[in-house]
Amino acid sequence: MPSTFPRTPVCLRLFALLLMLLIQTHRTKAQLVNLAKGKAVSGYPIIADNPVQNLVDGNDATVWYTSPAAPVNQFEVDLGKAYSIDRVLLRGFRGKEKVRIRVETGGTWKEVFNNPQPDKALIAFEPVSAQKIRVDYSAKQATGFPEFEVYAYDPQPVFVNQIGYNLKASKRFTAPLATDGTAFHVVDSEGKKPFSGALKGHIGDFTAFQPTNPGPYFIVVDGEKKGTSFPFEIAPYAIEQASYSPALAFMIDDRCWYGNSETYSPTDKSADCPSLGVAWRDSHQFSFELPALIALYSANPDAFSTERMPVEGIYTGVREKLPENTPEIVRLIYWAVDVYLRGQVNHTLLKEQLAYFLYAYPDLSPYIPQKVYVEARDYLFKIWENEKKDRWNWYDLDHSANLFQTYTLIGTGKGQFPPGHSIVPNLMLYEVALRENRKDADTYFKAAFQQTDWLIKNLDWQDPTSTKGQRMNEYVTMDALAYFLKKYPKKAPKGLSEKIQEWARVIISRSDNLWDYRKYADNKWVIADIKATSDPTYNPTGSFNEPGNIAGFPAPALAAASVLTDMATQKRLRELATAQLDNVYGRNPTGRHFCYDALTDFKGADLGWFKELEGGAALLQTVRGVLDGSPKEGVYPYDPYSGDPGHTEGWVTFNTAWMAGLAYLAADATTIEFYDATFQTRIQEARPGQKIGIRLTAPLNLDTQKNEQASVVLTTGKGVQNLITLNEQGANGVYFQQVVDLSNGPVSSHKNDVFRASYGLGAFKKDAVLKIK
Repeated sequence: MPSTFPRTPVCLRLFALLLMLLIQTHRTKAQLVNLAKGKAVSGYPIIADNPVQNLVDGNDATVWYTSPAAPVNQFEVDLGKAYSIDRVLLRGFRGKEKVRIRVETGGTWKEVFNNPQPDKALIAFEPVSAQKIRVDYSAKQATGFPEFEVYAYDPQPVFVNQIGYNLKASKRFTAPLATDGTAFHVVDSEGKKPFSGALKGHIGDFTAFQPTNPGPYFIVVDGEKKGTSFPFEIAPYAIEQASYSPALAFMIDDRCWYGNSETYSPTDKSADCPSLGVAWRDSHQFSFELPALIALYSANPDAFSTERMPVEGIYTGVREKLPENTPEIVRLIYWAVDVYLRGQVNHTLLKEQLAYFLYAYPDLSPYIPQKVYVEARDYLFKIWENEKKDRWNWYDLDHSANLFQTYTLIGTGKGQFPPGHSIVPNLMLYEVALRENRKDADTYFKAAFQQTDWLIKNLDWQDPTSTKGQRMNEYVTMDALAYFLKKYPKKAPKGLSEKIQEWARVIISRSDNLWDYRKYADNKWVIADIKATSDPTYNPTGSFNEPGNIAGFPAPALAAASVLTDMATQKRLRELATAQLDNVYGRNPTGRHFCYDALTDFKGADLGWFKELEGGAALLQTVRGVLDGSPKEGVYPYDPYSGDPGHTEGWVTFNTAWMAGLAYLAADATTIEFYDATFQTRIQEARPGQKIGIRLTAPLNLDTQKNEQASVVLTTGKGVQNLITLNEQGANGVYFQQVVDLSNGPVSSHKNDVFRASYGLGAFKKDAVLKIK
């Protein structure tokens, strides 16, 4: 029977959520409740038209400003009753110098902090029972204070994916202080416990729980002190429902010139995009925008139709007007191609991006005019082996831009030159050259082969500089190796499969911990520095910002899983792929989503990142879907009192890695199958004129309140293609299906015919074959 979710009246869902939040608030969990929000507050100096209530209204847009003319600025928050508190967050606080924090306990004021305000926004201290908290601070300049937050001490913290869990995927959480064997329960809004289990290694696994009701649910951990998690949903595609919109919104908002390229005029010394960018602000040459956008679209094209995602951005200044029904993601692809061609980009990695466009063009041709393809084709083939590169080389390594060579360079933690970056582009141009009947097609294949062979023989997976040391662009390497093996299994270099297996073994061994978190090395959690390890200033004990590496990890993990055959390895790689996204969405030692504006940008988020970078190269404060920061070394394996969010700065290169991860997540969940007309039995053969069923399982249920549709291509043995519309099974269904009559019409069948049903594009296409007997 179809696994579907019944419709739930909105009022009932809201009531259930409110009930759950009341229960949660009563428990006063540190990672759940900002105790200061909406509480009584007083402040000095008093400034007309600038109420101190702005500090506790829960709105970052309202700021309490004070003046450096005052020798000290002070505010006091009354929590209403005594709580055991252990940390405060100075959210968005800027212009400060020295901060003193006192709490009222036992009728007296106790000082818990008195220092210059550090870069960290979170200040932690030993638990203390207090009703009032007072903050004094002086400043050399005007101060702006958006929000002051206070959190309770949590004796039994429980960390989950705040966004929710996909129905058929891994579902795990972490209780870092609980002992093995401690019971846990999945609890619904009525207080019922539809699933229970026991903790092992501080991890609770409820993958087997696949409810028909999306929730919300929360986890309760037993023991001397009960622990309660954030509420979350379990839905067929909860991750995609929460991720696709902000992922695309980021790419819309962060573009150079905010989408108006009319005055684009690069010179030999300038890319003409504010803040080190080509088509996106602060993008550099190694942000891989086109590969990421094309991968996400190819893995799940129907998800980005204008019906599901209406166009939001402006595209002023591009040379071609695209059809009205052009998906936004395709408009973004064309935006990049147009800017790259007008700028005559010639950096190694930017040339490679255009190769992705040429390869994917047949799938983009309904929207992008052929003359764009011709211009890109003629330009790219002409410069592919040119050694020169200019103006597009921020944080670059000295190298030749001749893409027929075998690169022996390995980039630093900046992510600017990941091993194997040229493999897929050369293989794609090989296919394009065959399509164009070029005589030099084999040259591109040879270059890819030799580069792959060098990686097999020279990359040491035990050396972190070859894996997580590539920061957000680590996925490029495994994507390339898996692509070669999948597309050309009989022509691949010797040892390729074994090389991928070896990578999986190393990655799995470094993920055996309470967070299912893939560590930098056996003795280190987070990438230490972005400089080369040979640099005299390299800091081996450092801890850098790496949200893109974590968000992008599903790409290499699932790429490897797609070509390996050991089921246990595949299972663990899928588990780790999900776990890294869990980490992004709150299952980490800080209990926070990586996005500062998570509560407005991500459906289901409960706590955003500690802070965002003010200003910065990309000017991301108003951009949606930013992955601002990730937990640093000091909080692992679990030390909430380190209180240091470390360097925080969003970057398009983090978000493109995340999109690559989402692409592989979609591809891994997608299947297409033939059934009999009742959908009771899968079939591989049919009789002429028989009625058959086609079923697609894919992350296309993006609106839980409506029955949606999907389309697959049904190709006859003669190559005739028919677009078949499938209907979602249930209002919140897992799959889409339709009965097709092979007795007449465009899909009529004949003996010995072969039908092929497919969904997805390019390297991400999934298909099923039906023989007519």
